[in-house]
Amino acid sequence: MRKLFLSNCRIGLRHLLAAAALVSLATSAVPSAHASDLTAAEQCDREAGSEFDLERNRAFPAVAMQDIRIGVALSACREAYNQDGGARTQFQLARVLDRAGQKLQSVRILAEAAENGHALAMVSYADLLAERGDRDSAFAYYQRAAARGNALAAGKLAVADRVSAGTSAGAVLTARRFVPATADRLR
Repeated sequence: MRKLFLSNCRIGLRHLLAAAALVSLATSAVPSAHASDLTAAEQCDREAGSEFDLERNRAFPAVAMQDIRIGVALSACREAYNQDGGARTQFQLARVLDRAGQKLQSVRILAEAAENGHALAMVSYADLLAERGDRDSAFAYYQRAAARGNALAAGKLAVADRVSAGTSAGAVLTARRFVPATADRLR
């Protein structure tokens, strides 16, 4: 009886180990198969989507600038850009290029994304223009971005209104005009 019990235990253990091996193989194959199913634009979204970007692909978690894996992100975002990935891809490629230290290329592509209507790109590009002293162009980009519901742009407009008007009344009016649209988009 004891011999039969030990024999059945060994057989059961072998089946259990075989099942565990199959499960291990199946689960290790799924992530690589899933990764290969992603388009270049989706890979770019996964590797470089900004936490401040209301337009980012929410199927993937946001990536902080310091967490961008430059090699992987640069490859994916360049491929997506070359496939005409649109304003979001342009913005993400600009982020990756900036992180990689390629500032001139980053600014050029950031300008493309801003011109193509990406709200956070507009804010980032407007910041660069303001630093260079082109406040009128910067203000125009802030206005366009705020109209698209970007809270950063609305805040910068409020500050600009306050500085130019010399009172806080202009800032309050600007913030009231743009922030409700942003609050709705954040929900």
